[in-house]
Amino acid sequence: MSTGVSFGISTGVPRRALLASCLLTGALTGCTSSGGAGAGGRAAGPGAATGLRRRAARASSALLARYDATSAAHPALAGPLAPFRDIVTAHLRALTEADAASAAPDDGVGAGPEGDVPRVPGEPAGAVSALAAAERQAAEERLRTLADAPPELARLLAALAAAGAAQAHLLGEVRA
Repeated sequence: MSTGVSFGISTGVPRRALLASCLLTGALTGCTSSGGAGAGGRAAGPGAATGLRRRAARASSALLARYDATSAAHPALAGPLAPFRDIVTAHLRALTEADAASAAPDDGVGAGPEGDVPRVPGEPAGAVSALAAAERQAAEERLRTLADAPPELARLLAALAAAGAAQAHLLGEVRA
């Protein structure tokens, strides 16, 4: 490893893990939800599944806002964070795909809180740590909702939680 300042993602295993995460995300974009029994065997109607999906989409929207705010506050991080942001964008797309056909054009599905810009730490390393914490929080929330989700949505949420946890770990490799 060089002794200079690095603005990229480290080489080696973490880069391969990031690639694997990207491939997993690509496979997820085709997943959709349907009603039916929840993962815990409880009946979960279409309304409950839609609510779970929309909450997860809002969390992804909030993550995107955090990535954008971090890139704006620390332009040198924009390049290294781009692959992570792209994955969150794919997660959001997978979560909003089923709602797109039935939603009104302006219903705000997946939209984050309006005018709510995330605070970004002044130090680049702190900003990256905040992103990792947000990724972990979103992943943990998705895991907590699995028992209430129908099987298709539970599989999607579990995969997104795993990808989010991997992203949180890999963000530790981003050097600012």
